[in-house]
Amino acid sequence: MSTSNRNIIYFGISIVLIQIVRTGASPIGSDSSENEDKCQLPENYLNLVAHLHPQNETIPFGSWVDNYEIVHLECSNDDRVETKESLNCQNGEWIGTFPTCDQYCEAESLLGLSTFHMCINNDSTTRECQRVEINSEVIIGCNIGYEGFRNDSPRMRCTSDGKFTDKRPTCNIDCGLPRRNTALTLGQLAVEHSEAPWQVAIYQKTDKVNYKFICGGSIISPSVIVTAAHCFWDVVVEDKMHVGFFQVAAGKHYRDYDMTKDPTAQTADVAEIVISDSFRKDTDNFLGDIAVIKLKKPFIFNDNISAVCLNIKPIADLDVPNNEDGAVVAYGGTGENIFRRLPMKSLSYHACQLKDRLASLANDKFCLQNEDEATLCRGDAGGGFVTYNSATKRHELLGIISYTRFRNAECVREGILTATNVNYMSDEVVQKMEQTYTITGLNNVMTSSITQYKLNLPMQTSGKYLPPMPTHLTQGYMIMKNNYAENTEIKKTRQCGCREVLCDCMHNQRCN
Repeated sequence: MSTSNRNIIYFGISIVLIQIVRTGASPIGSDSSENEDKCQLPENYLNLVAHLHPQNETIPFGSWVDNYEIVHLECSNDDRVETKESLNCQNGEWIGTFPTCDQYCEAESLLGLSTFHMCINNDSTTRECQRVEINSEVIIGCNIGYEGFRNDSPRMRCTSDGKFTDKRPTCNIDCGLPRRNTALTLGQLAVEHSEAPWQVAIYQKTDKVNYKFICGGSIISPSVIVTAAHCFWDVVVEDKMHVGFFQVAAGKHYRDYDMTKDPTAQTADVAEIVISDSFRKDTDNFLGDIAVIKLKKPFIFNDNISAVCLNIKPIADLDVPNNEDGAVVAYGGTGENIFRRLPMKSLSYHACQLKDRLASLANDKFCLQNEDEATLCRGDAGGGFVTYNSATKRHELLGIISYTRFRNAECVREGILTATNVNYMSDEVVQKMEQTYTITGLNNVMTSSITQYKLNLPMQTSGKYLPPMPTHLTQGYMIMKNNYAENTEIKKTRQCGCREVLCDCMHNQRCN
């Protein structure tokens, strides 16, 4: 062997020896006399990685570790360890316990706006869980305000590769159902918000601190509100105001913005305001006085917050008839400025036209007869005229409060006020919502469509927002339609039966 070769070999060994001294670990197979008072990492320990403290250098299993050295352990290959484990070598013995790395499925992938999940125990009971063990099952249920499963809640199993057997299904919005399951009764009475959970209050920011109540509105999906266009209109520049001026609150009992009075209320900033290009705040008719606003974050449905049904009727049945019983929920009319229900009766477009000063009524309007001294005040515009459908046993949004002929009055105690018929919602509004209504900032795509309501199709709702998890499964939460495709990003018009409809392209090529 040449001198140069010996030097190279010797130099290489020196590097190893220096490394051993620096890391405090001896190579596998070292002389036992050299390892007195040292501790050996077990060989072939599956799925664990060892790091020497404080250098944070990885050392192989089977190595010897110097006395009083500390080793940090973590799992590899996407396995997990419940806590960060550390072992301390003291006089040839490890102080601490070697963890076991078990694979599991992340329950985070099951988080959604419309659903909750529970792990199933061996005795068929259920429990809340954030991690699901291999071969364990979870059951999916619908959150409050959603429906779809009936009596057959889907189950998903965690497989050996750490993935679930299926994608999480989603639930449809369960619209128009007060949580107390009672129709809106007559009489101007203070009510619990759970009796009209779709009502929202819209506030305008007067400065960085103060908010002024300007309009009401109705929830039709977790992130979509229907209200009046004039609430957002700047008459000086004849255009809508910037979204940054507004905030929406749901679940509020008091009109004032002060959230300390309503600790369970939810607020959301406005992401987009969609108004028909034909709308102008004209003093005569307010044609097209409907706005659809998209929120920056969705409301979490609960007993006090959920959606009203928006059932757009066929062209042949657009007009609202006379004497349709319904109610408006507003905040004005009393010193307390609290949530109140006002009974109303509808007047058709033609019957309303015959009334004094309403000859120029826009063709998308109908009227509401304000009876029983029910009081509607400035700022209550944008709220919905809601009727009870005895056939479906649900509440439906028929109109949006637009204006009253008593322009200078703060409150109207009797007489006529006008509402915009939701059946005349312009195609421009619908198309713009189709183009823009994909919620950003969610791991899962969340889509909705006014047209889906228009055609009575299910609406997809999903997203990485964790609602309060129920402690057990109940019949009411287990309603959902099976096989509804989640994360559908492409909507297609296909032939379903005898009509063209907008539908989701599903894995089984059926239309909802």
